[in-house]
Amino acid sequence: MCMKNLRWYDKDKYLSAFMTLLQGLPEDVQSEVAVDILLQVPKIIDKDFKTFIKIVADHNPKQYQRWYDKNPNLHTAIESIRQLTPVQREKLLSSISDIIIKHTNQNPFEFGK
Repeated sequence: MCMKNLRWYDKDKYLSAFMTLLQGLPEDVQSEVAVDILLQVPKIIDKDFKTFIKIVADHNPKQYQRWYDKNPNLHTAIESIRQLTPVQREKLLSSISDIIIKHTNQNPFEFGK
């Protein structure tokens, strides 16, 4: 496998597991998960909220062809995760686990670090 062709979230086994599970969920559940993630991100980031909104608003899902771009909430949630630093992403992962369990009763990953 060529490393340079990995998607950004496949570089982290937890994010990769989350994205795989998320992709298989019904669209309404994807939306619910996305909204819950978007509610958690401002609690994680150290930046001011206006900056965060600008970062997310700069992405237009209509310009992309990825599976998560079809749902504006999902696109915004995934892009916001992508914009986080590795430390911020790590903090968000436990919340993501709780969100997924809440909506699906499935845990996409274990936190045994």
